[in-house]
Amino acid sequence: MNGERRKNPIASVPGVMAAAVWAIYVLLAAFYAPDFRPSVLTIGIFGLLAVLAVILNFAHWRLVVILASVVHLTFYVVQVVRMAAMTAGFEISTLLPALSFYYISSWRVAAVMFQEKGTVGGLVHGYLEFVMPVLCLALIALALVSRRPGRSAG
Repeated sequence: MNGERRKNPIASVPGVMAAAVWAIYVLLAAFYAPDFRPSVLTIGIFGLLAVLAVILNFAHWRLVVILASVVHLTFYVVQVVRMAAMTAGFEISTLLPALSFYYISSWRVAAVMFQEKGTVGGLVHGYLEFVMPVLCLALIALALVSRRPGRSAG
């Protein structure tokens, strides 16, 4: 033991970003209460674990953040593929048009959310559908690129 304390991850860019992204996800997912989909509950639980790992300075917080992001991306990809597969005559050759149809439809859903639930509902849908997958990819990249201080060779 050399007496050095680990730097709290909340003092780093990846830690702050992970805590913020997952805290926002959990808060926005609560917007759908009490009608949570099981996937939202599962992702929310992993998101809460990621926030706690960062805040409580868990030694392997990066792995928890990566796990939460991978869980979200897995559910997201399954959802998009399932929705794309529901189009008429779905085959691998029609994957790009089906994905295009999915995202065009999702923009329409966002517009309906703005009308039905107001600005907050539309922004929640936009964040969860379009922003969160990109942020998960960014969190995975940041967690993989960042390293713990004092872990140098030599």
